[in-house]
Amino acid sequence: MTDMRKIENPFVVKVVREFNFPIERVFDAWLDGDNIGKWFFATPDGDLRELSIDPKVGGGFVVAEQRGDELARHVGTYHEIVRPNRLVFSYYYDTGEAELSSNVTVELTTTDDGCSLALTHEMDDIYSEYEQSAIEGWNMVLSGLEAVL
Repeated sequence: MTDMRKIENPFVVKVVREFNFPIERVFDAWLDGDNIGKWFFATPDGDLRELSIDPKVGGGFVVAEQRGDELARHVGTYHEIVRPNRLVFSYYYDTGEAELSSNVTVELTTTDDGCSLALTHEMDDIYSEYEQSAIEGWNMVLSGLEAVL
């Protein structure tokens, strides 16, 4: 496991979603370079401009989408990959200036109908005013994942 940035005063958002798909299929979608650009940080009106993924501990990802006049570029590093139950990565939104990374943990458990996914996003408390938009954003990401599955 590579080191993650220690967040002194974490603000935490948690989102839980049930999937009617096998746990392995849901987990693998997070590391699927062919399809991740269709749902991971994707918006309905965005245009994917850059996608790279190196799905290993210490590897990373870049997902960049043109959203109007803005290039929304998400850059991350994988810290834990425990198939099919746990994925931990840090990421930041690249604006070309120094950025604070945040930490995301995805935990999956098998259910009778498929699996349950619990996503925990830990970020600096200066972002606490964005709690609702963070929840909405992750719900949009997970809805996109479900649509791709």
